[in-house]
Amino acid sequence: MLTSLKNAKRAIGLGIALIAAVVLLPAMANFQSINAIVNTHYTVIKSPIEGALDGFSKMPGQPIAQGEELVRISNLRFKESAVNEMEVEQKTLSERSLGLQQHLKNLQQLQKELQTRVSVHRSHEFLRLEEQLAQAKAEKKAQESLIREQQLLSQRNALLVKENFISPAQNEAAQYALEVTLSRLDIFQARIRLLETEKQAVQRFVYLGEGRNDVPYTQQRLDDVRLQITDVAARLRENEQRSADVQWQIRKERDSMAVSREVRMLAPSQGVLWRKFGSNGTEVVIGTDLAHVISCDNLFLDVAVPESSLESFQIGKAVQYRLIGSTAWLTGHIDAVTGSGNNLQDVTLVAQLQREKKDARIFVKIASADLDKAQENLCYAGRKVDVKVPRDWRPSVWLSRVSSFFI
Repeated sequence: MLTSLKNAKRAIGLGIALIAAVVLLPAMANFQSINAIVNTHYTVIKSPIEGALDGFSKMPGQPIAQGEELVRISNLRFKESAVNEMEVEQKTLSERSLGLQQHLKNLQQLQKELQTRVSVHRSHEFLRLEEQLAQAKAEKKAQESLIREQQLLSQRNALLVKENFISPAQNEAAQYALEVTLSRLDIFQARIRLLETEKQAVQRFVYLGEGRNDVPYTQQRLDDVRLQITDVAARLRENEQRSADVQWQIRKERDSMAVSREVRMLAPSQGVLWRKFGSNGTEVVIGTDLAHVISCDNLFLDVAVPESSLESFQIGKAVQYRLIGSTAWLTGHIDAVTGSGNNLQDVTLVAQLQREKKDARIFVKIASADLDKAQENLCYAGRKVDVKVPRDWRPSVWLSRVSSFFI
C-alpha cells in the first residue's frame, strides 16, 4: 500500500516537473506576447473642389481596385463671369484687329499711289533737267564758236591797224565784243554746272531750286504714310498677340472650370475602403475628408514588449506570429524598434495598440500573401496576434539582473 502511494506521488511529481519543463523552457527560450495587432497606414482622400457628392455607393469594408471610381463631386453653382469677361474682351480685340487690318490696307494702297506719283514727278523733273542741260550745252557750243570767230577777227584787226587800214578805235571795239562773248560763255558754263548738280540731286531724290522743298509734297506724304504703316502694323501685331493671349486664357479657364465643375475621385491603389465620410448629396468644401483607403501591400505587426528586453529585438530578426484563433504560425521580420518614451500617436494608423506606459514597441514587416484572402478580410487590420521572438541567451545580462536584487 505504501509502495503504491509512493509510486503515485512520484508519478505526480514527475508529471508536474514535465509540465513545468514544457511550459517554462519555451518561455525561457522565446519571448511571447499577445498584446500585438496587425496594422497599416491609411490614405486620406480629400475633396479638391466644393460641391455635392454623387455615386458614393461603396460601403466601408468593401474591396476596391486601383483606379476604381469611388465618388463624383459636382459643382452646379460654378460661375462663368471671368470667362464671359474674357470673351467680351476677345470680341473687342477681334473687331479692333479687323479695323486695323482695313486701315493698314488703305495705307498700303495710298502708299502705292504716292509712290507712282513720286516716280512720275521724278521722271518729269529728270527729263526737264536733261532738256535744259542739253540746251545750255548747245548755247555754250554756239558761244564757243562765236568766241573763235571774234578771236580771228581780233587778230586780223591787229594786222590792219599796223597797215593803217582801220583805226585803233575799231580794233578796241572788236576787243570789247570778244570780252563780252567770253563773259557770256562763263555764264553758260555756270548754268551747266548748276543743272548737273540739280540732276545729280534728283537722282538721289533731292530737289534743289528757289521756292522748293528738298522733296516734293507727294514725297513728304509718302514718308508720313510709311511711318503710319509701321505704327499701325505694330499696333496690329500687339493686338493680335493680346488676342492670342486672351484666347489661351479662355481655354485654360475653361479647362479649369471643367475640372472644378466635376471631379471623379479614383482609388489610389488596390485595397479596402476603410472609412467613408458622407453620402450622396452631401455638400463638401475644398479639403474635406471623403474616405480613408488602406492597402494590403504594406501590412506590419504592432507589438508591445518590455523595454528591458529591447536588446533581444534586433532589426531584421525573424519573428513568428499567428492570428488569434488560428493555429498556423507565420514568419515576419523586425523592421523598427521604439522605446516607451515615444508616446506620440500616429493618427494615420488604422488601429491603435493599447499598451502600458512602460511598454516599448516593435514593428514587424509581414507579407500579405501569407494571409488568406487579405483584401476580403479588411487586410486583417486591427486583428490581434500572438507573437514569438527567440531570446538571446546572455549570462552577463541575467547575472546583472540577479545581482541587482542584492545591491
